[in-house]
Amino acid sequence: MPWFFCWSLAMLDAVLELQKQGAQILDTRDADEFASAHLAGSINIGLGGQYATWAGTVLDRKNPIVIIADPGRENEAAIRLGRIGFDHIAGYLQNGLLALQARPEKVAFTERLSSQFASDLLSGGVPPLAIDVRAPREREQKYIEGSVSVPLNRLSDSLQTLPKDRALLVYCAGGYRSSIAASILQAHGFHPVSEIAGGIAAWEAAKLPVHNPAIG
Repeated sequence: MPWFFCWSLAMLDAVLELQKQGAQILDTRDADEFASAHLAGSINIGLGGQYATWAGTVLDRKNPIVIIADPGRENEAAIRLGRIGFDHIAGYLQNGLLALQARPEKVAFTERLSSQFASDLLSGGVPPLAIDVRAPREREQKYIEGSVSVPLNRLSDSLQTLPKDRALLVYCAGGYRSSIAASILQAHGFHPVSEIAGGIAAWEAAKLPVHNPAIG
């Protein structure tokens, strides 16, 4: 029987114990769902985007993985990990996020801010640090003035360069990568962390200014 049909359901207490021992909690739901409520310390890589690519980039191959997924999509999440050599699946959270209803203290949230509200914050007296997690080639085309570049594939290695005494505001092109980045930051103790909903695309749609390096 293939390995991906052999991993087991895990009750919440068992998942929390695995998490204490270093297991990676992978939440594969949509970024908006993840932002609304998730298990504290979990990493969001949604099945609807470049799931395998980013899983292979930000997850490690040593510590076991526990999957949180929409009901019925657990096998898909595990199979797609298996295709990139991630065969250390410890199981999946039984009943998904419904399991957290009895443990509200374990629920975390991520604010996904409208572009205009994010702009207002950035122009305020104590602005958050805006972090652009897009690839360098994307930033060469345009970026939000005042933001710093920390590409998602380098984020885990750059955590020590980021302040823990300042709010962080993450953005990407459309919101998929920023959710991954925000979840990584939260899992490493950064707080508060928010995102620009819809990324720089939504920012431009709101007719907010971007800096074009080619123009200067």
